[in-house]
Formats: sequence, structure tokens, C-alpha cells
Amino acid sequence: MKNCISIIIFILFVKCTFAQAVSKSLFLVVDRRIDSIIQENGNSNVKIKYYHVNKRKNWNLSLYHNHISNSVYNNYKYSLPKEMITELKRKGNLEDIQLFMAKLNDFTIKELGQFFSKHYSYYYEYLEKNRKKTFKRYNIFIVFKADLDKTFVPCYEVALLKSRIEVQ
Repeated sequence: MKNCISIIIFILFVKCTFAQAVSKSLFLVVDRRIDSIIQENGNSNVKIKYYHVNKRKNWNLSLYHNHISNSVYNNYKYSLPKEMITELKRKGNLEDIQLFMAKLNDFTIKELGQFFSKHYSYYYEYLEKNRKKTFKRYNIFIVFKADLDKTFVPCYEVALLKSRIEVQ
């Protein structure tokens, strides 16, 4: 009986952990053949890059998944069960990257920043040499279309960089 209760508590903990990790997250589905995605296999710290340029509104958006050995700035890679991906799609957290970027095209760079801050950002706190430090992270992940049928779907957390194309 004691083991049964422990197992139930463990299952509830795991379900809550997954729910917290993805509840306010955005999962962007990328097709390697169609989308402007760059994957690095060499010694580069940046492993996945995606660029979107809006010349009309004079801004550029970069999403990148990076990994630097022993760094707090690393982006995470999650493997979520296929059933959870289905649930994310049902709730509107899983979107095709082209359709999502099209929704952003009418935003100014200021509106773009406000949108991502309001919906997908959080502050990550950590200790470095006994000093509390904070930096902004985003709950945005890239998922490859080819991986959607796997039992566990790899999801790559990305950092976000907004910039102007031409300095005004």
C-alpha cells in the first residue's frame, strides 16, 4: 500500500512538472526542407538558427538554440511524449513557424518585443560567485516536422534576438 501511494505521488509530480514546463510555451514546427533553418554539426556553440526578416517594418528576428559547455546560458532540449505534442496542438501551443511569423509581420519592433515579453518570457535567476544574477529567457521551442511521429519528440529551446535591419 505504501509503495502504491508513493507511485501515485510520483506520477502526479511528473505530470505537474510537464504541465509547468509547457503551459505558457510556444512550440514552432519547422520543416528542414522548406524553412530557413540552419543546423550546425561542427564545433559551433549555436546548433540551430532560424531567421525572419521584415523589411517593410525594418526588423529582423533570430531564434537560435545554443550549447556552451558548463554555461548557465545554455538552451535546453526536452523530449516530450507524442501524446503531449498532440495536446499542445489542441491547446494552440504548437504552430507552424511560417504561419506564426506571418502573424508578426504587422508588428513594429517595439510591438514585437512587447508581444514576446508578455506571452513567452521569464527571468532566470542563478548564483555566480555568491551573487544573484538574472537574465531573460523565452519559453519558445523549435520542433522539427520530421520528428512529430516519434514516441518522444525532441524540442529545442531557443533564444530570441530582435534587431533593426537599418539603423534609423
